Amino acid sequence: MTARLVAAGGFDAAGAPTPLVDVVVALHDLSRPVARTVRSVFALPGDEVVPDGRLRVTVACHELDASEVAAVLPEDLRGSVRLLEVRDGLGSPSGPYNAGIDAATAPYVTIIGSDDFFEPGALLAWRARAEESGAEMVLARMTMQGGAPINTPRVRPRRTTRLDAVKDRMAYRTAPLGLMRRESLSDLGLRLDEGMKVGGDIAFTVRLWDLAERIDLAWDDPAYVVGVDAQTRVTTTVRPLAVSLAPYTALLARDWFARLPRAYQRAVAIKVLRIHVLDNVGRRDAVDLWADGEADYLRDVVSSLVAVAPRVLRPFSAADRLVLDACLDPASTPQSLVAAAAARTRAGRVARLLPPGVLGALDRESTLRYYVADRFWR
Repeated sequence: MTARLVAAGGFDAAGAPTPLVDVVVALHDLSRPVARTVRSVFALPGDEVVPDGRLRVTVACHELDASEVAAVLPEDLRGSVRLLEVRDGLGSPSGPYNAGIDAATAPYVTIIGSDDFFEPGALLAWRARAEESGAEMVLARMTMQGGAPINTPRVRPRRTTRLDAVKDRMAYRTAPLGLMRRESLSDLGLRLDEGMKVGGDIAFTVRLWDLAERIDLAWDDPAYVVGVDAQTRVTTTVRPLAVSLAPYTALLARDWFARLPRAYQRAVAIKVLRIHVLDNVGRRDAVDLWADGEADYLRDVVSSLVAVAPRVLRPFSAADRLVLDACLDPASTPQSLVAAAAARTRAGRVARLLPPGVLGALDRESTLRYYVADRFWR
């Protein structure tokens, strides 16, 4: 990978002060609303936009010329933006994000997608919270564009500080969105996985939630907003199973994953099964959507996840077990998986919420408690 700082703005002039927060935007497509992203960094409550020197944006121009990117940025904010040309030929956002983090010098760093934006005042509010608490990371509250909340992680009721990786179901928050202490990232040796088409942040966050001494949730502060008006998003594109599940098979193969507390390993495995395996099977609701060998590949992945820790399947509802059991069946085929997914869709409310055994309903990771936590989040 090559990274070249082309436009540095006023921050890199001799004697210029170091910013408080470095914001890294990864951009791979000039049609993305990156001007909105950049403007949101400096937006204050009351629709005022003030580039006052405390915040700096680095746009990592992935396989793009900096001059092209400069042309789509707000002219009045260009002095607070650095343009970093990144070329690696990998088609993954991880490389640009890593390059931007490497180029950061502020005490705090945050990353944001070029489709997304911050609510006014978010960064300075998060920074004040981090300074007061000493947290290594302040997790952003997240919403969809339009206001719908994204309730992750599924924290305990009224829990906003000193989050616990297992008790606060941190595995459900795979994106490190919020404010991170740059020195802590360096000390912990954390980097996004370059080359992953999707999920380059999976191993990064699984390890961060385990290693960080303190993580707080900025519940009362302005939010990180996920934009939905781009024509396509990398994170929502349907991909081959071997691509979609690659970050999780790679995670299971890491030496450090095997050394995580068993309860946390189990929580991660349950999250992958619930969110990624069930979703991938549900999206492939016709036989012709399954490529050759994908049923066998899926069986191997699910078997590996089930082997991570005891009773991984116990919390799942009876409807979910229809699909997971079909995935594990040595004789599974695209036809049987499509049929299992259809049966799950037809299942009644009780089957969709309750597991076959009573103890499973009481499990912290049960389907019932998962949806209750969503309804009564915070």
